[in-house]
This record gives sequence, C-alpha cells and structure tokens, in this order.
Amino acid sequence: MRSKNISLEIIKQLEDLLSAMDESQYTQPLTVFNGGSLGQHIRHTVEFFQCFIGGLKNGIIDYDARKRDMKIENDIAYTLDCLGNISAQILEISDAQKLMLIATYYDEVIPEMVVSNVQRELVYLIEHSIHHFALVRIGVQENFPEVSLPYSFGVAYSTIKYRESVSA
Repeated sequence: MRSKNISLEIIKQLEDLLSAMDESQYTQPLTVFNGGSLGQHIRHTVEFFQCFIGGLKNGIIDYDARKRDMKIENDIAYTLDCLGNISAQILEISDAQKLMLIATYYDEVIPEMVVSNVQRELVYLIEHSIHHFALVRIGVQENFPEVSLPYSFGVAYSTIKYRESVSA
C-alpha cells in the first residue's frame, strides 16, 4: 500500500528535522507564527497521526479529540518516541480498505459521522502533514537558516512531479 509507505516517509522527514534541531529552536515563539512555535505545529501534526492510530483500534477517528500534549510541543526526545510508536503502528496495518468512521463536528455538539477507510485517511494525513511542513519550512528558513531542510520538505508530491516535468 503506497499510502502506508509515504506516511512512513513523512514521519521520517519529521524525525530528521527534529534530529537537526535543539529544544530552544523547537520551542521558541516565532513572529512569523504570531508567537507560536515550531513545536506547536509539529504537535498538531503528530496528534493527527495519534488520533488515526487510536481510531484503528475502535473504528472511529476523531481529529478534534487531540490531547494537545504540551510534552510533544516542548520535548524533542519525547516527540521522537511518539513518532517511533506511530511508525510501528502504521507498519502493522494490513487492511487498507477497512472502514472507519470520522467524527466531524463543525457547529454541532453531536458529531456527524462520515464513512472513510484506512487508506483514505492515510492519504489525508500525508496531505495534512505536508501542509503543516510548509508552514514549518517558513519558520525554519526565517529563523534558523543553519537548519538544513531537503528540497521536498513541505512540498506536495504533485508539485514536485510538476516541477520535475517542467524542468525536463
């Protein structure tokens, strides 16, 4: 299942970034984020994966029920452990077509339940992560030019393919 492998690549990109940073960079409030930090964007991304993993167990994914774990936001080693656990769970996925329910709230208190499947949610997590990585890229480039990012970090796969076709 390609989406499973790409999800693992996305997590690896995040692990590589975290390994290249120190905690002062990770937690520093950044003007470009209106006082938010890289850690906050990364926490948000990690917790979406955690909600997905939780949903694999009970059949319902609720992305709004994130724990907002400040330790992910402030502790790189802890975040790397979380990412390792997520990767291990993704590796165990065997049924890409397993049906899942996605809880969506919008204005309601009682969620609307939307039918999805494991593979579709992995695709969503890939795109959601890339979107946040693009924001993280801005934060890193504007504040920590000593932290090297690969060309593809925060760039959609379709954009990379398009750029390659134009330059060929």
